[in-house]
Amino acid sequence: MIRVNITEIKNRLSHYLRLVKGGEEIEIVDRNTPLARVVGIGNTPDSKQGSPWVKEMYDLGIVLLPKKNKASSNFANIDEVISSGGNTCGVLDALLDERNKGR
Repeated sequence: MIRVNITEIKNRLSHYLRLVKGGEEIEIVDRNTPLARVVGIGNTPDSKQGSPWVKEMYDLGIVLLPKKNKASSNFANIDEVISSGGNTCGVLDALLDERNKGR
């Protein structure tokens, strides 16, 4: 476990969050007094079934659970756009023309 002072974690938050994402646990201290522990959600023993605190926050209406695989349906497939009769916008035409010219 990595112990980090408040000032250090404030100044380098992205770095420490990458460490947490990689499986590290971070303990935040204030003058050597532990204040908090940062643990990645995927590192919890029951992460396959969902964290108990996430379920509790959902039940209280504080957070919403993510919708799975919804983002991909919001984007058009380029092959479908091209095969739909060529109704493409000018930017897409320019991009496809540039790709065909090999730039």
